[in-house]
Amino acid sequence: MTNLVYLKQGHLDDLRHHINANINYYRQPDPWLDSFFKEGGWYLPSKIPFGDVELISPKSATEHYDFENTKIIYDALKGLSLTQASDERLWASLCHTTFWKYMRSRWPVEDWADKPRVNELIKERYFLIPNRSRGLIRNGIARLWWYGYVSYDEKRTDPYELTRVLLKTLDISESLLGRAFSHNRNIAKTILSSMAKLETLGKPFYHRESFRDLMKYINQVGGVTILDALDPSDLESLLDAKIKKIPIYST
Repeated sequence: MTNLVYLKQGHLDDLRHHINANINYYRQPDPWLDSFFKEGGWYLPSKIPFGDVELISPKSATEHYDFENTKIIYDALKGLSLTQASDERLWASLCHTTFWKYMRSRWPVEDWADKPRVNELIKERYFLIPNRSRGLIRNGIARLWWYGYVSYDEKRTDPYELTRVLLKTLDISESLLGRAFSHNRNIAKTILSSMAKLETLGKPFYHRESFRDLMKYINQVGGVTILDALDPSDLESLLDAKIKKIPIYST
């Protein structure tokens, strides 16, 4: 059993500020930080245990294995505190080292070669962008942990039942986790539970615009009440009432 390591802040800043000059490194098949920082000492050891964890690399453009990889990452790192799980130094380290093979398969830089903002795309996937909520779900590895954090429910027969709902479509996961309230997993799980219930009733709630409208509605509710203080049953009632006003779910 080994422990996780963090990138030192100065070395992290160096990588982030010189992405354009380092583009070719992001095309290499193997991790390169040891050779790039020739003087060594680019990392700080942590006390967080981390076994021999390997993610499933995508085999095609449509097979991403986000659900399977979420289970792998969250099972391995359930003990992270929210502070640790928000630390760019940790996720940038994992993206550039332990899970380099996965990152190269999931987001090959070659696919971005003709895009004018390739450096911004690298910042999103290998680092954390300033927007905290969005940044955590854009980083290639952090996103998997946060998917698990907001949806894992040990009280269910299948603790990852709601994770399947969350990852049913990319728009669902990004629309939900891009909101600040989603970091309260009681709120997130209540939303996902309502969606799971609709699916069992034969009325799956995965329509893109309808779900976005629901998220906007919850934001509006949060403007006049404290969402964190709502009982899950009260929030579920609000969700059900809102969903019933949508024509295709009203019967």
